[in-house]
Amino acid sequence: MTRDEWDALVEQARARDMLTIAQQHGAKLSKYGATGEFVGPCPVCGTGRDRFAINIKKKFFNCRICGVGGHDAVNLEIFLGGCDFVEAVKHLTNTESLSGKRLPTAVNAEAAIAHERERERDEAEQHETAAWLWSQRAPAAGSPVERYLQARGYVGAIPPTIGYLSARGEHPHVMVAAFALPNEVKPGELGASLTVRAVHLTKLTPDGSDRIREDKGKIIVGRPLGLPIAVSSITDGLSLVITEGIEDALAYNAAGFAAWAAGSAPFIPALAEHIPDYITTVIIEQHTDEQAQRAVARLQELLRERPVRKGERPVEIVIREADE
Repeated sequence: MTRDEWDALVEQARARDMLTIAQQHGAKLSKYGATGEFVGPCPVCGTGRDRFAINIKKKFFNCRICGVGGHDAVNLEIFLGGCDFVEAVKHLTNTESLSGKRLPTAVNAEAAIAHERERERDEAEQHETAAWLWSQRAPAAGSPVERYLQARGYVGAIPPTIGYLSARGEHPHVMVAAFALPNEVKPGELGASLTVRAVHLTKLTPDGSDRIREDKGKIIVGRPLGLPIAVSSITDGLSLVITEGIEDALAYNAAGFAAWAAGSAPFIPALAEHIPDYITTVIIEQHTDEQAQRAVARLQELLRERPVRKGERPVEIVIREADE
């Protein structure tokens, strides 16, 4: 096969209809407004009703939980099919005989590099958007965010890792929370997150009495990469509570516990990487759905796999059922 023949196949693959490809992988998507966007549960992580989206006008796809997105049909096939660039081109062009032909020298290497660069570009765009949103925040105190949290029963001080974005045009009021390692300005005092590459957005009703309960009422921008939404510093008790939601973490904080929110069940296991070694007790709040239980079980495994220094005890893990 010549290089020109290979390049023609790549262009043919990129031009495939993304919606059809997603449906072939089991995606059940519904049209969302007049934006050219189709949304539904992610075929990979199986999360939510709208976490996975394809915009057929912009030729872009994204899963807000997997933290993966990209342009064109080839990248979509790589994500949904779990294959490499060359295999994706084969699948999309139905060129099964491609495996029997010798590809141009270094095609595989060049394809891998091109795909990685595209992934890095998309990830960088997401991180820039998250950082910009965080930079636009106002204090949560006195805002609809405070009224929202009070309506949920939280009346304590709002940590600086949570802020407020005012309504702009078609965009509603938003509670914005930063995924970042805790920044303790002094012992026991949590400061604002400095370097933010991912944020959690909760859309609020105009008076802040509740969140907007639509398909896109909660959004994650960027890839948390195991980082928590820290609502408190680590206390002298050396225990840490892990919750799925921000509101639950704040409730534990009000009761005197140090708490981190994962932002969503699939992000829970990755928190193991950043839970400090000096923590003696990890309390994990567990919801009853299967996805949450799998995530909590995996976090337990990762914590128990940690090496234990001589003379020290393994971390104690306590599971608490969430109030549904």
